[in-house]
Formats: sequence, structure tokens, C-alpha cells
Amino acid sequence: MERKEKAAVWSTLLAGSIAGASETVITFPAEYVKTRRQLPRFANGDASSMSIIRSTLRDQGFRGFYSGCGALVVSNALKSGIRFLAYGTSREYLQKTVFKDEKQASPWVSVFAGLSAGIIESLLVVTPGEALKTRMVEDAASIGRRQYADKGVAHVAKTIIKEEGIRALWRGAVPILSKQATNSAVRFTSYGVMQEQVAKRWPTSEGRVATTLAIGALSGVVTVYASMPFDTVKTRMQMAGGSHHGMLNCAAKILQTDGIRGFWKGTSPRLVRLTLSSGITFMVYDQVVQALRILQKIPQPQHQLS
Repeated sequence: MERKEKAAVWSTLLAGSIAGASETVITFPAEYVKTRRQLPRFANGDASSMSIIRSTLRDQGFRGFYSGCGALVVSNALKSGIRFLAYGTSREYLQKTVFKDEKQASPWVSVFAGLSAGIIESLLVVTPGEALKTRMVEDAASIGRRQYADKGVAHVAKTIIKEEGIRALWRGAVPILSKQATNSAVRFTSYGVMQEQVAKRWPTSEGRVATTLAIGALSGVVTVYASMPFDTVKTRMQMAGGSHHGMLNCAAKILQTDGIRGFWKGTSPRLVRLTLSSGITFMVYDQVVQALRILQKIPQPQHQLS
């Protein structure tokens, strides 16, 4: 029995990692264009998405859209694996302890398990990953001598730690924690609610690839709008030369200068990528888990969100 439980844990971790890597490869061109759109303030003029697409195809070909993809694949694979493993473990623990007297599965189980997963992935992977990504993007967009030109992620991390200490990799952790916890809680909860409604209303469609993809995509839309304010605050705090003293101070300045709508700036490109990534992640995850279940002939891991 213990052997089967260990196999189930590794199945969950492997399926989550494969799902994260897959969605990154598929959606990375959108991430590439979005990142380029965020750089004009460091360079000259402004560039639309279409002009970036045309110039990239002209100068580098289609492979140009995958510049830097490898680092993000590794980061998202680790993040997704940790997310699904932490969510499943937290959900099982909560059901056996806090909510053990509930006759039916409480929706709060999904909420708290999702929050736990978001916090864990933020501390272990997302925060240092975002710190490195921000530094490298800023350096690539800078005019003149580039400190990290043609340097890998390991070199950048080593340089930052040497010059600023290891704590520099965890700057902006509070808004990232808030964003990732919201991402996981809202995504898993909305996915679970919609999955349950599909099972009740259209039982013949339950478990189909198209259904999983559609539900995952819709959960991504909800997630983007719920977590966008934290993402905006995180970006402002990580900008070079920022003078913000904490998350609340940064949020107050955004509200003062841009109004309430300022917290949802840049929603459209993020919405496109996360809508696709959410659907792809859940679809690939479910298919990999089913395949591993057949290969290993063990009970399916308790990752269901209903």
C-alpha cells in the first residue's frame, strides 16, 4: 500500500511537471511578444505586437519566438509539479483533519488547498525565478553595455548573490505570494465548480479532452482578473530604480496616479496566455495521469477538483 501511495505521489509530480513544460512550449511565442511589448520604455519608440512578430520572423525566423524558452520551461515544469503535488497533499490532509466531519466535500477544501499550493510554489520557485527574469529582461532592454549579455541564468543568479546577497532573489515576495496564492485558489476552485456542474448537467461530456480544455480555459479567465492587481504591483516593485516601500505603498501610488483601472493594465496579453496555458495544463495533466495509471496499474491520485 505504501509503495502504491509513493507511486501516486510521483505520478502527480511527473504529470504536473510535464503539463507545465508543455503549456510553456505551446504558449511561449505569446510570452515572447508580451515581454517585448514591455521593453519599449528602455529603448526607442513603441512597437505593436504585429510589428514585433514581423520583425522577429524577418530577422530570426520562427525560432526567434523561442528565445529564452528553455529557462522558462524548466521553471514552469518545477512550478507546476510542485503546485499539483502541494495541492493534492494539502487537499487530502484537510479532508482527513479539518473537514473530516463534513458529509460532502466542502468547497473550502479546494480554496485552502489552492492557497497552500500557491504559497509553496511562490517560495520555492516563482519568487527567485521572477527576480532573475526581471533582471535579465531589464539588462537585455538597456542601452549601452549589458552586464548579462550572453550569460545564462546560473551566471546571473551567481552575480546577484555575490553582489547583493541571496535575499535579493526573494525581493517582491509578498505580492508574488499574494498573486500565486490567488492564482491557485481561484483556478482550482473555479475549475472544480465548473467540473462539478458539467458532471451534473452533461454527464456524457465529463472527462473528455475538449471539456477539460474548455473548463481549464474558463478557469484561466477568472484567475487572470482576480490576480491581476497583484501582478501589476509585483511588476512595479521589481522595476529598476523603483522607490516603493512595500506592497501597500506601491498599491497606493498606483491608485493615486492611475486610478483603480491601473491595477488591470496589461490584462489582455496576460489573459491570452493564461487562458491557453490553463486549459493546456489541465488537459495534459489529466491525460498524463491517466496514462501513468494504466502503466502502473494503481488507483488514480486524489487530484480531482470536484
